[in-house]
Amino acid sequence: MTRQTDRESGSWRPGDAQLGWIIENRIDEAYVLSWPGQLETWVPVHDTGGYDRARAPVGSYDFRLDQIKGTASLHSGNQVHLSFDTPALHPRANLNFTFVYFDLATRGTADPAWKVPSLDLDRVCTPVPGQRDSRWIFSASRSGMARDRAAKYQVAIRDLAGSNGWSVLPPKAALPGVSAQPLEANAFFKRAFDAAFLQAATGDEVLMAAQPDVFGRHRLAFSKSTGTWASIAVHGGTATPSTELIQANIHMATFVPHPRHFILVQHYDRRAEQWYPWSWLIPSTDFAKLAAGKGAYLLFTTTLNPQRANRWTPFRIPTSDAAKAFQATLKRRTLRPAA
Repeated sequence: MTRQTDRESGSWRPGDAQLGWIIENRIDEAYVLSWPGQLETWVPVHDTGGYDRARAPVGSYDFRLDQIKGTASLHSGNQVHLSFDTPALHPRANLNFTFVYFDLATRGTADPAWKVPSLDLDRVCTPVPGQRDSRWIFSASRSGMARDRAAKYQVAIRDLAGSNGWSVLPPKAALPGVSAQPLEANAFFKRAFDAAFLQAATGDEVLMAAQPDVFGRHRLAFSKSTGTWASIAVHGGTATPSTELIQANIHMATFVPHPRHFILVQHYDRRAEQWYPWSWLIPSTDFAKLAAGKGAYLLFTTTLNPQRANRWTPFRIPTSDAAKAFQATLKRRTLRPAA
């Protein structure tokens, strides 16, 4: 069976590290989509196995620490079962463990999740005797009628942010939506790209994020086998004016065109609560020729009407294929690989 057939049939399976990154990114998206205000998120600079995320509403300093554990396997039909180590565990009130099942067929995290306070970990998980480091086994039924030890900790993915007990809670009847805060919206698009890239990866690709993220080249990818590289600037919008136009602004001061640097423009319709089915993947050399200059920015403007053609139409691709299309550029060897 070919790799493509494996993916289409749902039998595609990423490695443990890759799956961990995908799940963490999907949980980040869930928090951004479900929180009505500005939310600060921190990711460890070095992953020592203690905390995966720290989050707090802007200005509150009410930090909530999160350890995210996930699996793509089910046992006995509908049972989530996984083991994990906690060599540096220091239980405290603001530290939670989030257990997640990742559905390979739908390529997404599936309800329910289980959010277990670290102080209750020994009530839900079983310690493995004789282990040098602290090792636990988590086992729970995904059924809403479950009566196991983990049942009371079940939570819908979209309710993870609201379950933290922060002072401003999302409206219960509201549908999820991307924050209107520009920096937070930008992080949403980058995290979505990261997850899509890792889901489409073959194992040969290495994805790197810019630190600091201020120079307009947000992600850099390398091929381990060839050394070929490609970089990308990820831009997205959620606001749609009455003219049904979307825009992306590129800072001229940090814009340096290169045949292996690309601009990705995407749109998430906040009103319809869904991704626009088309995106634009543009080589930066073409972008430099076609973008309109306005002050300190190069301006991308296009219509959401798929029937209208303009100078950006040749670069339009299905949103679902954006990460794969970028990865395909790593196979082009027209330029010398990185030293």
